[in-house]
Amino acid sequence: MTLFYYIASNRELPIGSFGQKKTVMTLNHYVTHVNPVAKDHPSMQILLAKYPEGDKRMEIYETEEDAAGLYIIGPIHIQDSSNIFRNPLVYQVNSEGGSFQINNEMKRSLPTYYQTSKKCLSELFAYLGRNVEIGEELELYCCWAHGKERFLEAPNKELNLALELSTFRFDDEFEWKERQYISIKK
Repeated sequence: MTLFYYIASNRELPIGSFGQKKTVMTLNHYVTHVNPVAKDHPSMQILLAKYPEGDKRMEIYETEEDAAGLYIIGPIHIQDSSNIFRNPLVYQVNSEGGSFQINNEMKRSLPTYYQTSKKCLSELFAYLGRNVEIGEELELYCCWAHGKERFLEAPNKELNLALELSTFRFDDEFEWKERQYISIKK
């Protein structure tokens, strides 16, 4: 089973990758100018054999934090989600390079993962801020997938959260929990 994260909206939202800081270059440029030692690495040798001209483009991230961000797909049409969401358009949200949880224990014991997760959360809330209009509501929900069934279990009402984006700030601790319904308003 996999834990999935969703945003529901009453209008279309932008999809794709958000927040990553990358450089795009060809394989040839990378092994010639950036990292010549890489051409001796078996995985790079496979790529260079597959693309002998070296013109295949690749993404380079200088740090793990640069690679962290969001990937949003949708709207999805897996099944009826009206028992969870009031908004009709449902998008799947993936954290890339981190998670949607940070806490002080993680900060102490896994500092790099804490930073990448904090960036994923920062990007999530920046995305929400850019894409919710004043007076509008977006909905967030997290649940396990049971095969293709995603929205069988109702939200855990004890975890429900209403956030006003103009005043909300997450500090060192935040967790988007399983079966947590979050209402986002601006």
